[in-house]
Amino acid sequence: MAISDQLRHLEQYLLEEFEKGKKMSDLYELVQYAGNIIPRLYLLVTVGTVYIKANEGSRRDILRDLVEMCRGVQHPLRGLFLRNYLLQCTRNLLPDISSKEDEQGGTVHDSITFILHNYGEMNKLWVRMQHQGHTKEKERREKERLELRILVGTNLVRLSELESIDSSLYIKSVLPSVLEQVVKCRDSIAQEYLMECIIQVFPDEFHLQSLNPYLQTCAELQENVNVKSIVISLIDRLASYAYRTDSGIPSNIKLFDVFQQEIAIIVQSRPNMEVEDIIALNVSLVNLAIKCYSDHIDYVDKALGYCNELLTKKISGHIDHNGPPGRELQRLLKVPVDGYDE
Repeated sequence: MAISDQLRHLEQYLLEEFEKGKKMSDLYELVQYAGNIIPRLYLLVTVGTVYIKANEGSRRDILRDLVEMCRGVQHPLRGLFLRNYLLQCTRNLLPDISSKEDEQGGTVHDSITFILHNYGEMNKLWVRMQHQGHTKEKERREKERLELRILVGTNLVRLSELESIDSSLYIKSVLPSVLEQVVKCRDSIAQEYLMECIIQVFPDEFHLQSLNPYLQTCAELQENVNVKSIVISLIDRLASYAYRTDSGIPSNIKLFDVFQQEIAIIVQSRPNMEVEDIIALNVSLVNLAIKCYSDHIDYVDKALGYCNELLTKKISGHIDHNGPPGRELQRLLKVPVDGYDE
């Protein structure tokens, strides 16, 4: 933090020098000859920020140059903080227009490319932390990674702040790249956090339009990822959205059917999923049916019937009402009673 503060002072000084006639292009080239790579790249990002503000060069090219140069630091912790500094410095400098009126300034597509590149590299560095050091230090490393997860998630926050990204651009250019990185990293901590992060940072309207690819990705996650919590979080969020908006769920989006089909695929892809987790998914499904389709009682019947079908296959004997499956079953049966009573 102290270093970042000092670099902010340097940035302000450089802006004053630019106003006095100093050419930032010369300084941008000069700092690339600094001896040690970490100070060099921090200086490069700082000078590059002023270079963009000075409008001396192509914003798009400078941003591309900066995010590429940061590859020079492959140490996981140092690389994460360097790229986070890059993200903080460029926060208000990312192009956020859809048209190509200014070729030098760039468009929102350039910003998407920049952030997705940074996100991919940061996620790789974050995952690499898990595989450094002795195996007996695994718990300590996992704790450190959880403390640093927000650094990676900030990339998704930046994407969500770009006003020129509409649902069409999100589905076509943003979500596929984000989900591809989630699946490819094969790391349960990263997958669980990033899938939850997607739900939290992007608008509900985007989620409604991209349910299938998101839920299909849930079926591809590592075995020990808590998929139940991810799916329930999405169902509950969309149910709350439909409940608080006058328009509700658009008629062309068969929300209940999509969730029921994708939950079936997820359960099928995870033969070792706990019984209580399967029931918990159906609790959220029934809750969705009541909040979004209160006049379709048959949806509740469908969800209960599907749950009964799954439990018949999974359990051959008696369910203890005091055990986890028993408590979830009580919740499942209570939801319609409470929902329709209101």
